[in-house]
Amino acid sequence: MASNLFDYVEDVSLREDGGSCWTARTPRRPDARFDVILVPRVPGWMGDEASHDALRRIEREPWAREIAREDDDTVMRLDDGWIEMTGAALEAGGSAEAGLADLAAGRRFAIEFWDANATKALHVGHLRNIAIGNALAAALSQAGGLVERRSLISDAGRSMGEAMAGVMDSGRTAWTEDEKSDHFVGVCYADYVTSLGSFAGRELEDSEDSFERELVPRADAADELLKRVLAGDREALEVWYRTRAWVIAGQRKTLARLGVAFDRVFFESDFLAEAAELIATGMSDGKLRRRADGAIVYETDLEEFEELPLVRSDGLTTQHLRAVAYWMTVAEELGETTSVQVCGTEWVGHASCINRLMTDFSLNGNGATNGNGLHDRVWPHTYVVRGGHGSMMPDGNGNGNRNGAAGNGDGGPALERPVHPKHDIFHGMVARQKRAMTSGEGALLVDEVIDWVDEQIDSDPDRRQIRRHHPSPERIAGQVALGYFLPSQVTPRIDFEPEKLLRDDESLGWDLVRASSRRGLARANSGKPADDPNYRFAVVQSELYRRHLRLAVNRFDLRPLALYLKHLTRWHLESEQSEHTERVVQTLLDRSARGLGLEGAR
Repeated sequence: MASNLFDYVEDVSLREDGGSCWTARTPRRPDARFDVILVPRVPGWMGDEASHDALRRIEREPWAREIAREDDDTVMRLDDGWIEMTGAALEAGGSAEAGLADLAAGRRFAIEFWDANATKALHVGHLRNIAIGNALAAALSQAGGLVERRSLISDAGRSMGEAMAGVMDSGRTAWTEDEKSDHFVGVCYADYVTSLGSFAGRELEDSEDSFERELVPRADAADELLKRVLAGDREALEVWYRTRAWVIAGQRKTLARLGVAFDRVFFESDFLAEAAELIATGMSDGKLRRRADGAIVYETDLEEFEELPLVRSDGLTTQHLRAVAYWMTVAEELGETTSVQVCGTEWVGHASCINRLMTDFSLNGNGATNGNGLHDRVWPHTYVVRGGHGSMMPDGNGNGNRNGAAGNGDGGPALERPVHPKHDIFHGMVARQKRAMTSGEGALLVDEVIDWVDEQIDSDPDRRQIRRHHPSPERIAGQVALGYFLPSQVTPRIDFEPEKLLRDDESLGWDLVRASSRRGLARANSGKPADDPNYRFAVVQSELYRRHLRLAVNRFDLRPLALYLKHLTRWHLESEQSEHTERVVQTLLDRSARGLGLEGAR
């Protein structure tokens, strides 16, 4: 078959106007009478001759055995030979990826995620970000895309100075044997911020708080250390390099436990020279303004930040400027690459404003854009941000759009370079007992989650048995942790407790582990494979995968793939399968795990 069963049904049933008369759906459970349900796309199809002609054309196809009416449904049973031929290839594992790599063939993608601060260990908020970014990169790779996994580490802002000051205040030059290096620095960082007084008792990583601490000069130890680093002071540089190295080394160990790797990692400090050039150019062109207190700002005319602070009154840069410097510097290298940044919904205002600034800086002159608009964003599906003023307006489904004036669509100066990132995926925070899980008191670290999963499995005989039969037992904890977040809608906040990770039928990662552990435990075959409704159901389910993967490519929407895997695992775990069926299902599980980045280290 040229594509897959479901696409082919629509191709065969095309009308003269280009629309399809029929589309195929699978039943929720195996049915011995039929394999797929044919759903009419023409209202009142019983009186439409074209719809009847289309049914006759479908029934003449070599893969179709017969079409019948069951109650109010039109159903189709597939040819036994096609079922067994397709199933045999799946049993051998040789066709799992066949017919997928054309979906994004030749296209280049840069997926930006992780983007942590070099000040602390990773917590469960980072875990959701990593799960989404890693899954998207995996899906695009499986679809044939050329994917680069990127991350930008914040190592030049106020929080970095706070971590350095905390390390120095601790009086310690190393961590204890029962600590990780990033955990040690994180404690020092938290202790220092708590000691500030005006910020005591507030969550450390809430967006508003981190911006407030960065935007207001305090002339304390943290500020002074940063200034000394920028001035090249040797002692301060040694503290800076050591603190950053400790955190990144610890975070990389955590990522390795999750089976997540990156192709390129950048540091904000690498782009400070470019940031200074942007400020000089912006001031010269009149696109930036120096306030009376000495701070340099960009007037966005957006609701999120009417003024976007770029340089503080004491000369230190803000995260807004450092992000702009990074994206504008790598824009030439990225060119027409499709760049996607994964970040929390708390960064929507920041992302909207720096996009406006970068577009302004990228114009051939002053004025509106050339009508092609700014870049697309995903919330969780793509929405188009048009040129001109306005504000991001999410609708009831979580999709956003930008309303505003300007951007005449017919003329105006063109962009000198593409504006990156071309897409943003904003995800909601992770909460525990309705409280956002951040770096403050009570934050749950990723290492703690992984340790907890391993401990719970090792302490339970039934779970130990599952681990014993799993093909990659060392990857189970990471698979469970990452998989949990993927079936959920991207935008809403997730209420998280570790106990949910190991609940049967409630955790995608754990259900995948349980299903994967059943290989080799199937009952002996009896009769032809095509006589088994479960076998037929599994083969037909395999044909659905390409459609869900296509949505990940076209919309950057991973949820259909995750829900497909969720349904497949739950059905599979309901009863014992034959050897033939088990082999087919295990191929589908492996393919789905690869497509969602759950198969372990690359």
